[in-house]
Amino acid sequence: MQLLYPISLLALAGLIIPVIIHLWSVKQGKTLKIGSIALLGESATASSKSIKITDLLLFFLRCLILILIAFILAQPYLKQTSKITKNSGWILMDKNQFNKIYGSNKKTVDSLLNLGFELHNFNLGFHQFLLKDSLLKANESSSLSYSSLINQLNKQVPSGYSVYLFADYQLKNFSSNLPKPSFKLIWKEIGNTDTLKTWSTKFLGKTYEGKSTPTQTSYSTQTTQDLPVISVLIYDPLGTDSKYIKAGLGAISDFTKRKIEFKNWNNSAKVKADVGFWLSDQPISTLDLSKLKDGARFLNYEKGKVSIENSNLHIDETEDQAIELRKRIAPDNLSGEIIWTDGFGQPILVSESSFKKKQFHFYSRFNPQWTDLVWSEQFVKALIPIVLGNQKAKDFGFEDNSLDQRTIDKTQFNEAKIGKSSNYIKTESKNLDYILWLIAFMVLIIERILSFRKKANLDYVKS
Repeated sequence: MQLLYPISLLALAGLIIPVIIHLWSVKQGKTLKIGSIALLGESATASSKSIKITDLLLFFLRCLILILIAFILAQPYLKQTSKITKNSGWILMDKNQFNKIYGSNKKTVDSLLNLGFELHNFNLGFHQFLLKDSLLKANESSSLSYSSLINQLNKQVPSGYSVYLFADYQLKNFSSNLPKPSFKLIWKEIGNTDTLKTWSTKFLGKTYEGKSTPTQTSYSTQTTQDLPVISVLIYDPLGTDSKYIKAGLGAISDFTKRKIEFKNWNNSAKVKADVGFWLSDQPISTLDLSKLKDGARFLNYEKGKVSIENSNLHIDETEDQAIELRKRIAPDNLSGEIIWTDGFGQPILVSESSFKKKQFHFYSRFNPQWTDLVWSEQFVKALIPIVLGNQKAKDFGFEDNSLDQRTIDKTQFNEAKIGKSSNYIKTESKNLDYILWLIAFMVLIIERILSFRKKANLDYVKS
């Protein structure tokens, strides 16, 4: 027997309590009056003391309870070792696909079962099931990737085992590089009859057709798409920052093949616009806002105290390129969703819905004296949510799609046959807590019965 927390045995010091209770015995002396008590004075009550253990059975029971509690706190366990002399292992497969897998691999599965292999569901917990249970479907499909499941197998499968895994090689089922297994893994591929899938997705206002095969996934645009012109209003009283905005919008127009019209944000604007850039810290009047459509998006410079700092502008967590930030506006009465931040987590761009429009509060400037954003390759990508809406540009082309047919390189998996039987030691730990709890409970019941019986006898003698 071994202990998980040996320091808990210090609780055995509590044995001093029953020792003190049972070791010290004080007996009250009795007074016997003879003759006329009137002729005798009041005698003192005598008592006798003796150091000896009383109620031995109760004493041992109480000591045993304390000893059991100390060992329960120490969490004892037994290490059981067994020698495996035959080829043992697991057969892993999705239980919901058992009929399909077994139908095409019946000879292999039957041979492995005859060798002593166990059937396990390739899902969280890897629950074992029998052939007679194969008609019962699993409660739910696995939401974990193959990488996570194999990583968990390294903790559950003994190192001497062989594991036959019946699964596909599709890339969508892998979240990261395949971990190196600590056991002998033989991967049996499940063949798919249909290896070409197509679907449609929308991005930047255009519809794309996705086509996926085991080797690649490609996207193509539909040729007949009549997309409306995007009208943009720009207000720049200093005339210094608007040129960067126009250059960024021109790049978006070239990429999306959509026409973007620029107009000055003034009283002469008659047609309501889709997007606005108010490149000034002057308040936007209600009249100016009325020149935007309902649901339009506009960005405005915020007014406030200018803070000089040496930090970076964080637009996309996945980008490694640093964007230097030299000046920012200290936020006041901040409300809305934070889109961009600086290196200290302070908000730089905040969005909120107001006046039936989506407003972007910019706590800096596009001027290169404030930030290097306009020189960064991220500038055009940063303008897309403002110009075209909440587009997830970073996910396009790499989106997780259930129809994705791409597969990983099969050379990562080495096919192997079961070798000759070899002896190895299998070690398992058996927890003894429940046994000690049961013994302690039974001892406590016996101790309470004897204690109440003793008390009843004393009350009877006194009466």
